[in-house]
Amino acid sequence: MTTSALILGLGNPILSDDGVGIVLARRLEGKIPNVDVATTAMVGLDLLDLIARYPRLFVIDAFVGPGGQPGTLRRLSPEVGTLHLFSSHGVNFFEIHELGRLMGKPMPEVSIYGIEIADEIPFGEELTKEVAEKLEGNAAEIEQDILEYFNT
Repeated sequence: MTTSALILGLGNPILSDDGVGIVLARRLEGKIPNVDVATTAMVGLDLLDLIARYPRLFVIDAFVGPGGQPGTLRRLSPEVGTLHLFSSHGVNFFEIHELGRLMGKPMPEVSIYGIEIADEIPFGEELTKEVAEKLEGNAAEIEQDILEYFNT
């Protein structure tokens, strides 16, 4: 059977909770049949060839929202985005997706999972206690959501 989807974890692993997308994606590696996992700290044109190979893409990234609790999992629409899907100094994820479509590449259907983090992000390779405590539950919920997607 061929690989049918990609889980893409985004984040910066040296900025504490900002790296939660990478941590969660790695926890899901090998748990869902026929789904690949990739992680990156960068969003740029190099993602185009990676994501265009898949009919389905599940993005996991840190998210700063109004008044949310750190560690809370949210399913986001593309209009909302997360910390790494938009870029103030380069090409953002949605522009890459649209560029691929305009080039005639088959671009994937996208689901976005945002993990709420505090708006102040400290340096460090460890997640904060609030985010770390919800990691297992978030991983299980994302895994279940992806499995349900393929079983419907």
